[in-house]
Amino acid sequence: MTYVIAYDVGTTAVKTCLFRLDGRITLVASAQKGYGLYVMDDGGVEQDADEWWEAMCVTTRRLFEKAPATPEEVRGISFCSQMQGLVLVDEAGRAVRRPMSYMDQRARAELKAGMTHGIKVSGINAVKLVKSLKRTWAVSTSVKDPVWKYKWVEKNEPESFASVHKWLDVKEYLICRATGEFVMTEDSAYATFLYDSRVDKREWSPALCRMLKVDMAHL
Repeated sequence: MTYVIAYDVGTTAVKTCLFRLDGRITLVASAQKGYGLYVMDDGGVEQDADEWWEAMCVTTRRLFEKAPATPEEVRGISFCSQMQGLVLVDEAGRAVRRPMSYMDQRARAELKAGMTHGIKVSGINAVKLVKSLKRTWAVSTSVKDPVWKYKWVEKNEPESFASVHKWLDVKEYLICRATGEFVMTEDSAYATFLYDSRVDKREWSPALCRMLKVDMAHL
């Protein structure tokens, strides 16, 4: 038999499913495990990357306890997850600090300094607005956007920031833990507002990284 495992890494739990592929896609077993959401008085909302990984491992073992399948019969795994988190990792792929959730709202000063100065259109710096729209068809104007979390860590936690090798999102962190490879899927790249979405580009934008002072080596 041929099987695949799908992981849905949500805000409060991971839902893990084992599917059989035999001309049809059949759900064979499923498991779920929760983890913490750490809410702070200053608007911070964080999670523990090791708790994600533990939940993924525990639910995977539960699948094989429930189903007559073996790990050798699994031909692939897939991920979907919460997005616009900030998971900063070192060269070993381990988080240098607890990941910041998409709900984290601490980076108000960073957003204001980065986008709301000078001549403005709808409250956003006109030049930066045009540059962003030209390349991404969007603009980072929410305090919850990952680029402002990145700038917040750079300003407020320089020791952690100095250890950063890559900037990942939630599922990319787990892909890294599972494979040892640093990747950023295109949907997550779009959500950084640093990815040039034009058909003839589809790559990280040096212009936007310079504009927002993001180290491209982290991407």
